[in-house]
Amino acid sequence: MSYIKHPLPVCFVLAGCLVLSGCGLCGPQIAVSVGAPALEQDALLYIAAEKNLFGRHGVAITVRDFDTGPSAIAALMNGSVDIAETAELPFVLNVMNGQPLRILVANDRFENDYLVVRKDRGILRPSDLRGKRIALAKGSVAEFLLSRFLTLNGLQGDQVSVVNVAPSDFIRALVDGRVDAEVAWQPFVSLLERAAPAAFRVWPVQSGQAIYGVLVCRQDWLVGHEAAVRGFLQGLADAEDFLDNHPKEGQALVSRRLKYDDAYLGAVWRQHEFSLTLDFSLVAAMEDETNWAVADHVSAGREIPDFLPFIYRDGLARVRPEGVNLMDQEGQP
Repeated sequence: MSYIKHPLPVCFVLAGCLVLSGCGLCGPQIAVSVGAPALEQDALLYIAAEKNLFGRHGVAITVRDFDTGPSAIAALMNGSVDIAETAELPFVLNVMNGQPLRILVANDRFENDYLVVRKDRGILRPSDLRGKRIALAKGSVAEFLLSRFLTLNGLQGDQVSVVNVAPSDFIRALVDGRVDAEVAWQPFVSLLERAAPAAFRVWPVQSGQAIYGVLVCRQDWLVGHEAAVRGFLQGLADAEDFLDNHPKEGQALVSRRLKYDDAYLGAVWRQHEFSLTLDFSLVAAMEDETNWAVADHVSAGREIPDFLPFIYRDGLARVRPEGVNLMDQEGQP
């Protein structure tokens, strides 16, 4: 710990506070808690927290780690956190089931999900999955990805057995042979390849469609916390700028936060697009997933919602207006 041996005169301290008060450093800080899967898709969140970029805008942030997006949303719904980070599908399923959620921003687009199969179970091509046991985390985007992968390869969902496995058990379930294949994301895929490089075959499972990392909150919390949301989004915008200007330092910070080695993170970094957006490609992805959820009876909800009212545009429109590309049905922004 360092100490100031010769304190500045009081007049300089007060002057400094007056200069900084506009950015929140000397004013009261609004406490905001965020629940997020401990994954590199949250790079902007980690950078902003580590560099105290939220504090510059009057927000005191606390980040809690969760194993999946659905578990982060569960914490959001019971009031344990104020904001949750998740892929878009868990948000979709919750909205279809009547939960009053709002998307604040998409913070990443990524392709890091794969289907990992055991070669010794005779799985050489997708058609060999027929009759096999496939693990995934139910409620996650993996359900949608597997269903579409099967359809594109001429298989029906009832021709495989889907086994619900928590991410913490991904590696053990496949290595121990409890399942024949698994839809998993990074870093679990790389860990499996390292554990037994000759044992597994890895296939892309996203079919070129990006997954979105989105930050969501409850509507009842949003009302009255608009200033906190703007400060939160401004901190993320500052983190995006920092990452653009200092990519190596930002990547190293994320690597330390997640305890990843630099070689691994460097290999998967290119799978991500870290930027703050709200655009129609996100809405299109959610509508596609809603159609699937209705057809496959994944959700109790049978109606396809209009997602635009569930997106809070005002925050990002004030902080980074160029990131907002949404129109209502009358063509108005």
